[in-house]
Amino acid sequence: MSAIPPPRAGKWPAGTFLDMLSPEGQAALLDLGVPKVYRRGDVMLRESEHSDHVVLLVRAVVKATVTLENGRVALLSIKVGGDVVGEMAALSGEPRSATVTVCGDAHVRVISSGTFREYLGRFPEAGLALTRMIMQTLRWADKRRIDFNGYPAFVRLARVLDELADGYGRAVPEGVTLDLGLTQRELGALVGAEEDTARKELRSLRDRGVIRMGYRTITIVDREVLSSIAYDWSETR
Repeated sequence: MSAIPPPRAGKWPAGTFLDMLSPEGQAALLDLGVPKVYRRGDVMLRESEHSDHVVLLVRAVVKATVTLENGRVALLSIKVGGDVVGEMAALSGEPRSATVTVCGDAHVRVISSGTFREYLGRFPEAGLALTRMIMQTLRWADKRRIDFNGYPAFVRLARVLDELADGYGRAVPEGVTLDLGLTQRELGALVGAEEDTARKELRSLRDRGVIRMGYRTITIVDREVLSSIAYDWSETR
């Protein structure tokens, strides 16, 4: 099965790797590697495995997770079409640092580490974009660690929804829709909360008219209140 056509140049989600490239850089990257299709639940990359290829997400939503010492699984980040995953192992030669799992059917291009490094040499802008993307991922993880230690679950959830809306939200008449295909359990994992807690807090946001919930979608209809909960929570609870 071949990969479906990508969006036109300049139409990638804001903040993704491809969005930060010139049209020439985008076209060159999209010509590399071989197309592949993954189905929901497939593991694209596995933590600790020794492989070094890069996966360019063309149309996809994936989650990166790690296994903690106590056996629980922590959700580190979300990546969507326009992002790359597996770049750290490709550049360092170290084992995979996280497991990447597909949240919905994914159309990707699998690129060998050598080909990807050669591409970075031809397009210096891509190296800068990759550095920015890695820094964004690290900042996201740092924010989540700070939130885990200092704020209750409803604040952590509001902050994540607010940031996802900035990075991956789609403007609709009602507000901003997140159609990343995340389950309530996955949202809970992203903020360090049990599924029941995540479900309770999402219902609370819905009942307050802040969000509307659909099948694996959330529409933020009152961004101002969501931001108040996220960043001035003592006055909004």
